[in-house]
Amino acid sequence: MTLATVRFRRANRQYVQMTEREVWSFLTSKDRIFVAFSSRSGFPHVTPMWFCVLDGRIYLRTQDYKVKVRLAGLGKACCSIDEGKKYRELRGVTIWGQSRVVTEKALIERVSDSMDARYGSLQWKESEMPRAWVAERRLERRTFIEIAPTRISSWDNRKVA
Repeated sequence: MTLATVRFRRANRQYVQMTEREVWSFLTSKDRIFVAFSSRSGFPHVTPMWFCVLDGRIYLRTQDYKVKVRLAGLGKACCSIDEGKKYRELRGVTIWGQSRVVTEKALIERVSDSMDARYGSLQWKESEMPRAWVAERRLERRTFIEIAPTRISSWDNRKVA
């Protein structure tokens, strides 16, 4: 599915949707996204994650042993970001899409560079962490997950006339 075939729509009748440009601008302005993967038990596995957007797709970075890696391989994901407290401030985006584990080296490098640029200053510092913890982290392998949107819903109550 290409970005041109993604359906953009409002969340429901009471909301005013964002434009496509506003959706991507809103997403890239945020630091965390809540990602839900379908599990075989029927319960969703939901977790907040750092992310980046490249070419109209959402990318996540995690460790290879995490349950979300196995679930991403099942092919379905849903992501959501919102903000605001009062009703007239509420806005957000929900994305349904196809998930997969990224295996292409060139794409992994692009995503890794983008994630480092976004979150490099927020990463843990070796000098601030216990030695044993740092040693364990060094043994971990990174895995990258791609979510290709198939449907995007948005709302922006600031636009309510």
